[in-house]
Amino acid sequence: MGKNKKIYFSKGLNTIGGSWKFDKDVAMKFDEHVNQSIPHYQDIQKYVCSLAEWYLKEDSTMYDIGCSTGETIKLLCDLDISNNVKMIGVDSSKQMIKIAKSKLISNKKQINKCQIQFLCQDVLKTKFNKSNLFISILLFPFLNYMQRKQILNNIYDALEFGGAIICVDKVRANHSDFEDIFNQVYFDFKMNKKLSSNQILNKAKSLRSSMHLFNQNEIYELFQNSKFQKIEVFFRWFNFIGFIAIK
Repeated sequence: MGKNKKIYFSKGLNTIGGSWKFDKDVAMKFDEHVNQSIPHYQDIQKYVCSLAEWYLKEDSTMYDIGCSTGETIKLLCDLDISNNVKMIGVDSSKQMIKIAKSKLISNKKQINKCQIQFLCQDVLKTKFNKSNLFISILLFPFLNYMQRKQILNNIYDALEFGGAIICVDKVRANHSDFEDIFNQVYFDFKMNKKLSSNQILNKAKSLRSSMHLFNQNEIYELFQNSKFQKIEVFFRWFNFIGFIAIK
């Protein structure tokens, strides 16, 4: 792809050059794009929030790492949770954080029972306070093996005993026979969402240098190497998977 060529990923979402970046243009269309690109995205958010209720105790702290536009924190604030829960969203995109803040500020009644904070930081460099819960929705596919090890170790050290990480990841099939099948099912899903074949191919090409996927067994091993021994799958759709792990 040419450096100055405009590449289209979906309606209203494009970039100059071929690499996927969480830049201003992506941030502005992010919520619309993920609903069009991620299977059962709204259901995933509901499942994550339902699980989170078990850990959002009074005066507890929760981190949403790779929080993007703050949608998960917004949905958590809709729940009938305990008072004085501190929710901290972390993302490296200034525009994502700006949008996240605008979502929460627009409904002051919604956030009265919570302390909301957004940090524009690299999650790998963030120093976490003691917390009861970490949430990560599709951040891990953009972390390589060593980065995953680092962030999982940091999370384990910061968690209170009995605390949890709720993580949604994209994975490779355990057997190569299924990888091509699952990928094509995913392409069918995108085409049913009215994305064109060119848009799907452009997105796939743009992610070549930034996405790092592992199979389920490798991910289990990463969690276990970071001392997590209680790990359970709560969601699976072909190559998309949700884990919860408890310290």
